[in-house]
Amino acid sequence: MGLPTGIRRLPPLLIAVLLLYLITPARSFSQAKISSSISIPTVGPRIPFNEEFKGLKKLYSDPDIFVIEQFLNPSLCEDLIACALEKKLERSPVAYAGWSDDFKDLIEISSKGPVAWIALVSAWFQVKDNGGTQLDLVFHSLQNYAIVFVVVTSFIGLYIYTRAQGLKSLRSSTSTTIDDLSNNLCARTFVQRAAELFSYNADDLLLQSTSSILRQEAAFFEAPTVIKYEKDQILAPHYDANRSAETEDANRGGQTLSTLIVYLNDVEKGGLTRFGKLFSSRATGNLKGYNDDETLYENLVIQPKKGDALLFFPADRFGKFDERVEHEGMAAVDEKYIARIWKHQSRVPPPFGLSESTLRNEIG
Repeated sequence: MGLPTGIRRLPPLLIAVLLLYLITPARSFSQAKISSSISIPTVGPRIPFNEEFKGLKKLYSDPDIFVIEQFLNPSLCEDLIACALEKKLERSPVAYAGWSDDFKDLIEISSKGPVAWIALVSAWFQVKDNGGTQLDLVFHSLQNYAIVFVVVTSFIGLYIYTRAQGLKSLRSSTSTTIDDLSNNLCARTFVQRAAELFSYNADDLLLQSTSSILRQEAAFFEAPTVIKYEKDQILAPHYDANRSAETEDANRGGQTLSTLIVYLNDVEKGGLTRFGKLFSSRATGNLKGYNDDETLYENLVIQPKKGDALLFFPADRFGKFDERVEHEGMAAVDEKYIARIWKHQSRVPPPFGLSESTLRNEIG
C-alpha cells in the first residue's frame, strides 16, 4: 500500500524529515512565539522574617544577605560541637540537585537534533542502493530513530550517574544531623531561635500563642546539621536551592527558601564563606598602585566568628531559584564548625525534619 498521491509527490527526504519532526518532543510554534515575546521574570521578593531581630545587620542588598551577631552564645556553640562529636561525624552527603531537569533537557536536545538526523541519514543509506520506496525510507527512519533514541538515552543516564558520583569530591567536610531535641538544650535553643527569627507577623501573635507560632515555623525546618571542616577541607561553589525542587525535594518540604548558618568557633585563617557572583567594594587609597578615589571590587566574603549567624535566601518566596546566591566554603586552615538550618516551602517530614512529638514537646 503506497502513500497518498499528494504526499507521494514530495521528495522522499522531505517526507522523512517531516515525519521525524512530528515525533520529536518540541513545543508548538504558538508556544515558542509566545515565549520569545515575553521576557523571563526576575526573581521575586524573599520570604519575610523579623527584621527587628537583635544583632541583625545587612551585608548585601538584592539579593539580601544578613549577619546576626551573637545569634547563639559561646557556651551553646561549644555544646553543639560537643553534641555533634558525641553523635559522630560522617562524610557530608552531596546530592545532584537538578538531575531530573538535566536529564530531560539532554533528552530533548538530542531527540530534536542528533538522534533525528542519525536516524534519517542511516535510513537514506539503507534504501538508496536497493531501490527502496518512499515508504521504505519512512519505515527505516522511524525504526532507526527508536534504536538510536534508546542508545542515546542510555548514554545520558550513564553521564548523569557519573556526574552524580563525581560531585562527591566537591565537599570534603564531615557532618551529623541532630533530630532528637529531647535533653539537648543547645540544639533546641538553635531551633527555637531560628523559629523566632521567622516569626514576624504581629497579627498572628494576637490570634495564636507564641509557642504555637514557633512550632509552626519549626515544622518548615530541616533538622539542624553540624558540619566540621578540617585543614584543607572545602565546600565547592554550589546552590542550596534546587531547580528541580518540585519533584526531587517533594519529600523534604520542596524548595529551600532560606539558609541560616551559625559559626560555632572563631576562625582566624581560611574557612571564609564566599559568594562568587556577588561583589563588595572598598576604598583603595591605602593599597599600593591605586589612587585615593579608586574603588576595588571583591567577592563578598564572610569571616567566621563564634556565635554569629549568616542568613540568605537561595530562592524567592514563591520557590523561584536564585542563581545569584552561589556560595562556597573556602579551604579551611584553622578547624571550622558550623551549624545549619534550611527553611523549606512546606512542612518537612521526618527523617529530614522534626517529628510531631518533638515539635509538640520541645518547641515553644
